[in-house]
Amino acid sequence: MKRKTLPAREHYADKIEELGFFYHPDYWGEGRYYEFSPEEITALEEATKELYSMACDAAEYIISNNMYAEMRIPELVRASINHSWLNDELSVYGRFDLYFDGKDIKLYEFNADTPTSLLESSIIQWNWKEECFPEQDQFNSIHEALVQSWKDIDGRNGIDRLFVACSRENEEDLWNLRYMAYTAMEAGLNVAEIDMDQLYHNQGLLQAQSGEIVQDCFKLYPWEWMFNESPEACGARLHWYEPMWKALMSNKLILYVMYLLFPDNKYLLPTWNFLPASVTRYCRKPILGREGSNVRLQLTPQISEETGGDYGEEGFIFQELKPLPSFEGHHPVIGSWVIGGEPAGIGIRETDGLITGNTSMFVPHIIV
Repeated sequence: MKRKTLPAREHYADKIEELGFFYHPDYWGEGRYYEFSPEEITALEEATKELYSMACDAAEYIISNNMYAEMRIPELVRASINHSWLNDELSVYGRFDLYFDGKDIKLYEFNADTPTSLLESSIIQWNWKEECFPEQDQFNSIHEALVQSWKDIDGRNGIDRLFVACSRENEEDLWNLRYMAYTAMEAGLNVAEIDMDQLYHNQGLLQAQSGEIVQDCFKLYPWEWMFNESPEACGARLHWYEPMWKALMSNKLILYVMYLLFPDNKYLLPTWNFLPASVTRYCRKPILGREGSNVRLQLTPQISEETGGDYGEEGFIFQELKPLPSFEGHHPVIGSWVIGGEPAGIGIRETDGLITGNTSMFVPHIIV
């Protein structure tokens, strides 16, 4: 694994905007890239597959042991989560955030419900690769995997009309949503975009503002927000994508449960639901947190690095400290995509600090 630089492409901003990437200022890492060997990519692929299997085992454990209270999940939605899991409702996608220095792989967290950086991970970095390194490969079948995932789901559920919804006030969410809608249309689905505010619950059904009954809905909107804002709508009779059981995996307490079940697994960092007295170097994360907010890295008993935000009221988990690797002062985190239950590619976000947030740079990669 190496970090390299090259001259920026002429008019590259226009090129990525033509592909629908409009929120790129200070985010797309033109002029830099990471290089991997085939063996390193195989290792990441194997880790992703095993981690997803462990996450599924952890979700089963949470349900079997009724750990909803510890996860701060309201009583009104627990039966619906159980129903979603027992009916094996299909998942579209998710993204593991991994430590990788070319040798060791460790799980930081699982963005299981509303992962973004989707467009840049699939089409944008592939287009960059084709223009800059046409003879090389890239660990990236994300677009094809999404299309196939929608075909598989349609084959199971028989989707007449797929509604896709988010809060349109968030530009990044909106363009990720529209890219997901594009993959669904490529799979042959009839797709309608709608704002979350235009959906409402009526006698056990979800309806659009037009009055149309919603039977299938992809939402780029966190389950925990929906649990608090409209728990009755969460239990409406329809297929949600992501399914409701993904709320268990997007809750960072699942990292503690995975370590509880697999304490000797090489991909897992020791993780606790309280801070042991003997641990002086750790990473503290809110169990319901997003985009690197309210994360504290306790580097020494006296020195820490912390981000602000509005999360943490529901509690925290504590991971053994594993700072991001450094490539000449640049710190990458690997976003490894699992689509339809299978590894499908990676995207890399890079920061000059030790905490990856929503302003971290996206950097493409190649396989040599």
